[in-house]
Amino acid sequence: MRSKLFLKSSLITFFSKLFCHLVDFICRTVLIYTLPQEYVGVNGLLSSALAVLSLSELGFGTVLVYSMYVPFAQKDEEKLLALTDFYKKAYHIIAALVGLLGICLAPFLPYIVNDCPDIPGLSVFYLLYMANMICSYAFTYHQSLFHVDQRPYIITFYYHLLRIVRTVLQIVILITTRNFFLYLFVMIPFTLFTNLLLSWKAKKEYPFLNSDRHPKLAADEKKNIFKNVYAMFNHRVSSTILNSTDNLLISFFLGLTTVARNDSYNMILNFVRSMLTSFFAPLNASVGNYYALNTEEETHSLFETLHFATLWLYTFCTASFFLLVNPAITFVWGEEFLLSFPAVLLISVNFYIMGIRQMPNTFKEAMGFLYQDRYIPIVEAFANLALSILLGKFIGIVGIFVGTFISVVFTSFWVEPYILMRDGFHRSTKVFWLKNIRYLLTSTLAIALTWLCCLPFELPLLALIGVRIVLCLTIPNIIFLLFFFKTPEFRMLRDLLMQSLQKSGS
Repeated sequence: MRSKLFLKSSLITFFSKLFCHLVDFICRTVLIYTLPQEYVGVNGLLSSALAVLSLSELGFGTVLVYSMYVPFAQKDEEKLLALTDFYKKAYHIIAALVGLLGICLAPFLPYIVNDCPDIPGLSVFYLLYMANMICSYAFTYHQSLFHVDQRPYIITFYYHLLRIVRTVLQIVILITTRNFFLYLFVMIPFTLFTNLLLSWKAKKEYPFLNSDRHPKLAADEKKNIFKNVYAMFNHRVSSTILNSTDNLLISFFLGLTTVARNDSYNMILNFVRSMLTSFFAPLNASVGNYYALNTEEETHSLFETLHFATLWLYTFCTASFFLLVNPAITFVWGEEFLLSFPAVLLISVNFYIMGIRQMPNTFKEAMGFLYQDRYIPIVEAFANLALSILLGKFIGIVGIFVGTFISVVFTSFWVEPYILMRDGFHRSTKVFWLKNIRYLLTSTLAIALTWLCCLPFELPLLALIGVRIVLCLTIPNIIFLLFFFKTPEFRMLRDLLMQSLQKSGS
């Protein structure tokens, strides 16, 4: 892998996202203290509703990047122009489709809110969110070249810089006017300007994009693209239902106040996910590049090492989230935003399950295996929806989270690595799962032991948070070191880190 470029991309992404989330955190706090709690719930509800609408994108963006790897490596500018032109037309259709579907769904908005409060302009707020989503599709097709060229940090830097400016402006609006309409409206011009700026930057970096030529894709190339889009759409359905329907169901069964509580946990969890994505997102292009230039055995060895590193990292993050989230929410926003212990435990377990899936998914997509498991995400999505509705009706928010857990564990959790091992590495999954059982038992021991060590401490809130931070930093990491420091995966991880540091310093 191009280690120096990967490290640069990861660090820029990490720090830009860190500052962006800190400003978002301040903005949410200001929103809580300037407007009624129901508006916080509206914010979370509309974000989830529009995430479901984003399914109309069908996964074109991911397939576009994947389609560009070979022509970019071969410097085939004609093919790259044909692809960007094709996706430009596709995104115009997608934007129109999102607008049409959004308008059709607007009249049903009050019916998904339990005991809908009297919030003036609820439909207008929804339309503002929808307009911002439509604008997000404008001028995005040129940006894909930054991903293919392993330079996503350019997109990340400008996107987060402008988002920070926008969020600061939203904070000023909330403090000075307490106007939710203006708070939402300001997103639209910033979204348009961000995409225009990045499109201009792409044309400057890749001058052939300014060409007046409009080459066409062959019929078989379009057929292959639509085949991959169909497979990716199935995966997006699953991902969206898993990540975005919880707030919709909570709103339907329990109301906006509970949505506001759940959104507090989502915000912190999204921060953790985003920080992790800073390192995982650049991997897609790097893995695709590594797979193209190295043997299957070398790629498998890299997978085993990164999978081990991912589970170590997710163990630490899961322990930290589970033990720190309630004290942190209590300190910043108050006890009225807390969920029950079983709910927090299930949120943590579902987060860890996503960690186990991270590397198999990354390698499967980077190696081009999008079509083989195309039906599994649909089964997973509808199982999750059915179970969450059924269990949510009888046991509330805990039931919704249980539905997510069951649907994932019995579908994609084991199918994704099976596809990767069978089609990518031509190996049995037996060894993979034996290792994963060992990782899972070690992670469970590390998290449980950290939790037990936290129980005796009854301290003032800030002191309690400080003690738990120290325990989360030490216990899980010491346990993983003791159990795995002699393994090939640990040695290769250590060597990769040393090489990256040496190259970044040179």
